[in-house]
Amino acid sequence: MNEPVRRLPLPHQDRLDRARAFSDALQQAKGKHLCIALRGHPDPDGIASALAQAHIAQRLGVGKTTIAYCHELSHRENRALVKLLNVEMRKIKNLGENDKPDFIGLVDAHDVDPDFVGIEGVETLTIVDHHRAHTPPKARFVDMRNDVGATATIFVEYLTELFPLTADQDDDRRVATALMHGLATDTDDFSLARATDFRAAAQLEGICDRDLLQDLSRRLIAPSAMDVIARSLSALVVRRNFAMAGVGFVAESERDTIAQAADFLIRREDIDTVVVYGIVGDRFIEGSLRTHSPSVDPAVWLEQAFGHDERGRAYGGGRRDKGGFRIPIGFLGRATDRAQLWSLVEHAARQALLRQLGEEVSPAVIAPPPVQRDSTTT
Repeated sequence: MNEPVRRLPLPHQDRLDRARAFSDALQQAKGKHLCIALRGHPDPDGIASALAQAHIAQRLGVGKTTIAYCHELSHRENRALVKLLNVEMRKIKNLGENDKPDFIGLVDAHDVDPDFVGIEGVETLTIVDHHRAHTPPKARFVDMRNDVGATATIFVEYLTELFPLTADQDDDRRVATALMHGLATDTDDFSLARATDFRAAAQLEGICDRDLLQDLSRRLIAPSAMDVIARSLSALVVRRNFAMAGVGFVAESERDTIAQAADFLIRREDIDTVVVYGIVGDRFIEGSLRTHSPSVDPAVWLEQAFGHDERGRAYGGGRRDKGGFRIPIGFLGRATDRAQLWSLVEHAARQALLRQLGEEVSPAVIAPPPVQRDSTTT
């Protein structure tokens, strides 16, 4: 790997210097193939940031840009974003097949999704993220900021300095609309926004497509999400101001319903932190944490509760008010007795959470999985 073009001592560099450093790094891919690799299940902030980076890369002469992901677009809102804005994305498992990229760019993440294969020998060119990293990430250009509510905010700054968006260009309006939607969703409709996020939104306000934004912002709840919310209510366990709920088996295409259940439960007035978890796609234990407590750092809390994989990477991560975790089930996923499998997973997850709360744990057998009313979620 080549030496970094510039490691930014954030937050001491001004916006222009950051944008120019980002441009310098991207110009190393002139005439070459850049893959913007999204981590996990793509969300609006990641999708919008990837679209913005592809937009900048095209103007800098990057030969080819591919926005790649390896997990399902599991939320209806995210599928609508991709469809309505005509975002070209490819679901790829093996980056080494066919047209292997020359470089990788990461947005809204600071390491490559472990489920991507074929990345050996491909240099990570840029990393732009607003999450906390457990270890210092490595790339030619790194811009990691914990003082912004969304990665989209950083890309608005880059565009303002490098290629200002205008309302009379269709492609500019498309990028602005995606960025505004990414900003709104990652800051919970700006309730968690910082001053920099509001400044970014002001830059986009006169450019984005308001009608399209309104369509994207209709937060409809699918029947499958209603079912998972019902299961979380029936399985809810409350300890003082903490609540947890296991929702049983969830299809991979519906895994975002776990987060929606956590969003719903955190509204209960006597709790300030909630964790909802389930078995997703018979392959992973996945969960979502939501909190109003200033003493709970989601990334640290989940790391302490669930630990690390064999490579030392935390199973969980997060930011100010929310987090998530994903743990492979491994060979247990081959079990044919689903009730027994859920009892094992439920017991292990509940014990880990109670231990994190400082409570003594017991070897009690856990109840069977919650009743699933819709076969599409099994």
